[in-house]
Amino acid sequence: MAGGVVKGVANKVITYAFTVGIIAALVLGLLSTWVTQWEAILTSVLILAGIVVGFFNITPNEARDYILYVTALVIVTSLSKGTLGALTTIGPMLENVLGSIMAFIMPSVIIVGIRSILNLARS
Repeated sequence: MAGGVVKGVANKVITYAFTVGIIAALVLGLLSTWVTQWEAILTSVLILAGIVVGFFNITPNEARDYILYVTALVIVTSLSKGTLGALTTIGPMLENVLGSIMAFIMPSVIIVGIRSILNLARS
């Protein structure tokens, strides 16, 4: 009985991990100009959270869609850097937000991609 309760709580935590990671990335991106001394540590936490999401939150059934959507996000993010940088007031802040989101998402998509390749190799 206790094992089922613990597993249920763990599943809920893992379910909310992605949303919390995205919100944390947004907050870090918005505040990164004011917390420069903590930026490296907070980015490292985002990267570790992305690794956890990659291992535990994305199922094999969701892997193809997740990789596709993240690839589209990475392409749009890389293409928008010059455009956002041209905005004098809000541009750097938007670039920081996108950079923080990438720091969170990239480790997870690498993990999911490797798992997908290994699953293909097995079958």
